[in-house]
Amino acid sequence: MRTAVEHPPRAPQRPGGFDSRTLWAATFAHFLNDFYVAFLAPLLPLVVARFDLSLALAGFLATVLTTSAAMSQPLFGAIADRLRRRIFVVTGPAVTVAAMALMGLAPTYVVLVLLLLLAGTGTSSFHPQGASTAGEASGRRKGAGLSLFVAGGELGYALGPLVIALVVASRGFEATWIVGMPGLVAAILLWRWIPPRRDPPARPAGRSLRTDLSSALRPLAVLWFIVVLRSIVISAYQTFLPLLLSERGGSIVAGGAAVFLFGGIGAVGGVSGGTLSDRIGRRRMMALSLLLSTPLLFAFVRTHGPWAYVFLGAGGIAVYLSAAVTIVMAQELMPHRASVASSIVMGLAWGTAGLSLTGVGALADVIGLEQTLTWVLLLSVVALGAVFFLPATPRSRSTPPSQGSRSPGGVTAPP
Repeated sequence: MRTAVEHPPRAPQRPGGFDSRTLWAATFAHFLNDFYVAFLAPLLPLVVARFDLSLALAGFLATVLTTSAAMSQPLFGAIADRLRRRIFVVTGPAVTVAAMALMGLAPTYVVLVLLLLLAGTGTSSFHPQGASTAGEASGRRKGAGLSLFVAGGELGYALGPLVIALVVASRGFEATWIVGMPGLVAAILLWRWIPPRRDPPARPAGRSLRTDLSSALRPLAVLWFIVVLRSIVISAYQTFLPLLLSERGGSIVAGGAAVFLFGGIGAVGGVSGGTLSDRIGRRRMMALSLLLSTPLLFAFVRTHGPWAYVFLGAGGIAVYLSAAVTIVMAQELMPHRASVASSIVMGLAWGTAGLSLTGVGALADVIGLEQTLTWVLLLSVVALGAVFFLPATPRSRSTPPSQGSRSPGGVTAPP
């Protein structure tokens, strides 16, 4: 007899090991987590006014959230790779939702910092295991599967600012807790939607985390460097877009809409880029993303009026073309350590980039936001040059087992 808490049977997997039910559940968990963690950017103008902050102190809040959400990801990733239960995929979003929903009730700047630190920790625990869960559910179609997972996060990160801006505009800054209630309900439902047990890929005898890292160190370091530079650009735009729009006379809702245009429309690029990389190769897709996004974002900063929003949306699509690709490449470099590999390019790289936000804010205090967001695009040019130091990848990862080298865990090995 079934009990009320028993998980429903898993849907049959399609050929190639593609588990759509688990993939969609992991994607929703990513959407939920990033929907709430994105509340900070559109609320920054209100936070600055409430606590009388400089742009440097406002940037420090983003640094706290970003680094706490990222720097401990390798630790959570190493733990997740050893676990046979997907506990972090469920508990991480719940912690993030609760902490971010309490932002409007923070009485002091210090309390707000502590809430952001807690939200960052929830996010940090979720992402490595969430990405490895999506990768395991994708079978050999990793580009397509992880692009869906990444797009879920991007869509959540884009919709969150828009929703919280609309609620706060009508109900006041203290109303953030209202938006948190449906999120907590959804986090509870994840206990039923996410299959609790996993079967970690079998590792060759004698392989430790150190040996796995050593064998992939050079390409993984180059990949990390590229993601750091790309993440500084993305973080700077996501964090300071509402403030830039405020300087141009826009409302808090306009700021939230701008973040949605950049990230929400950018989710289209996330889905397209991951899927296309299965056909044309990971490295080519990364180069294309950087080559297109830089002039489009430059045009946004230098343009006012309706065309600025067109360039912003197009720039978001272009920059996110490579979002899933970098995670896929990391997992292919370390197929037996998917959570650790994901944490390096999702967490450690983002955390390193997050350390720059205080500096970006301080520079904006001196030369202005428009000039700062223009100069930061030079990092994309450096990243484009670094792409050519990555190993080439085949055009498709979906070859049958007899045509491709397969690891014991069923993941096609990198070249």
